[in-house]
Amino acid sequence: MFGIIQNPPVVSAWLMGDAPAAKKTLAKYSWTSPVVAVKVLDSILRGISQVVFVNNPVSGFLILVGLLLSDVTYGLGALVCALTAVAFAKLVGTPNSAIEAGLSNYDAVLVGVVTPVLYPLYFHQPLSLPVWGYMVVASIFSVCASGGLGKLLAVHHLPAFTLPFNLVITLTFMSLKSAGYEAEAPSVNATLEHLAQPNWEQVWLGTLLSAGQVFGVEDVLCSTLVMMAMFIFSPILTVASYTGATVATFTAVMVSSAPYAQMEAGVWGYNGFLSAAAVAFFMVPTPRTLLLAVVNSVFTVFLHAALSAAFKLPVFSLPFCVSSLVFLSMAMSVGPASLRVSSPSFPELHLILNSKESRINKRNAEEIKMTITTIS
Repeated sequence: MFGIIQNPPVVSAWLMGDAPAAKKTLAKYSWTSPVVAVKVLDSILRGISQVVFVNNPVSGFLILVGLLLSDVTYGLGALVCALTAVAFAKLVGTPNSAIEAGLSNYDAVLVGVVTPVLYPLYFHQPLSLPVWGYMVVASIFSVCASGGLGKLLAVHHLPAFTLPFNLVITLTFMSLKSAGYEAEAPSVNATLEHLAQPNWEQVWLGTLLSAGQVFGVEDVLCSTLVMMAMFIFSPILTVASYTGATVATFTAVMVSSAPYAQMEAGVWGYNGFLSAAAVAFFMVPTPRTLLLAVVNSVFTVFLHAALSAAFKLPVFSLPFCVSSLVFLSMAMSVGPASLRVSSPSFPELHLILNSKESRINKRNAEEIKMTITTIS
């Protein structure tokens, strides 16, 4: 099994893990070659999947299909904003490795999806052409923010996660409010009798919906496709993420009150979904780190509750970012340095490489011990 993961069969190498065959093939061509359109598409699809720590164009395609089936605007927004980010990243000289892995455009993908989802809810009017202009500008800003924050955090061996997205989407929403785009909220006659207690069947469904809510989308099919996209990349990451979403959703009972519609819609679970995924991805998956992933998800929910009480805007994925930065920092300071993944690929490979390194270190230690004993 270890050999298959490290050297996958031809078909698997194109479809599973980080699709190494696709990377190797496209790496042969420059960005000025006739296949530049394919390289751009590969970057965009990988960027879409990078939102959930996946680096696989097939996974990105599945997620894009889910977005389009949920609402064409969501998929179109992802494509437009990702393409803008890729073009600007090339223009400003972002390293090709980051562009090709989708790291320069995944924040823009979120801008392109979350804005069409939340704009009608918070501004009480349909998405208009000028708002698309804001989205394009925010996508450009996201490249700058990603490069800057990534550089600052790299000093501490920490990723920027979706902090650039949180920064630019907050600026965008506040700018839209300042520019007078907010219409008067329609009057709603709320009847809360049937919402006094959680509908536990719907709460369980909310654990699945958390996967789609990472993109701001409440849709069972989209959420299912996100989970499928993650599974072909890494079963370990998929299980860890769903566990985090489940723990977070049920933890929300402690920090929220009726009505429970947001819990049932997966809104309380998506930050926990990402928090567990972050630990499982950037740390070698062991019982200790997976426990840390669960605790991180719980902490994220409390942070979500605190920020929700203080913010007038949505908290987006800020709770996940703050919590995961804290927990990764803590893990690196108190745990073995070898459990922190220096060059992330996918958890199964991380586990294999760590196991090999441990065996080599153990063998070297035994040889040194034998040498010392012989000399003595």
